Amino acid sequence: MLETKNDTITLALTQPQNKCSIGVGAIIRKNNQILLVQEANGPVRYSWAFPAGLLQENETIQAGIKREIQEEIGVNSLFKSIIFFGQQPQSRWGKQDFYFGCEVEILKEEFNICKNELLDCKWWNIDQVHQLALTPITRIGLPFIL
Repeated sequence: MLETKNDTITLALTQPQNKCSIGVGAIIRKNNQILLVQEANGPVRYSWAFPAGLLQENETIQAGIKREIQEEIGVNSLFKSIIFFGQQPQSRWGKQDFYFGCEVEILKEEFNICKNELLDCKWWNIDQVHQLALTPITRIGLPFIL
């Protein structure tokens, strides 16, 4: 169930035993560039992705994306809108992953990346992004943001 009220979006899943996860990814743009992070772990190690993560229980999309940006790259941000919705039948967590790509504005560009999760954080020219090794969900989202 997807519910909107007072500019807050709430998604409630009724499937038992957490058979799916809800991910949020930050689409952060500047001029003709997009900010991507390089993953440090798992099968997507060395791949580039939107700063992203999973929502916590009862967390809104807006709160989750702000928290993930703070945790991953150490900056405060403003949620602007949802740009795309995607899904992966088998995510790296072994569950179906529903994913919201969110346009976000960051409030400063002094990044402090989480070394446990990321190898790098970098601005890329839009024209270069297709040449990168990208995570599957990042590749799914590209047509919606270019």
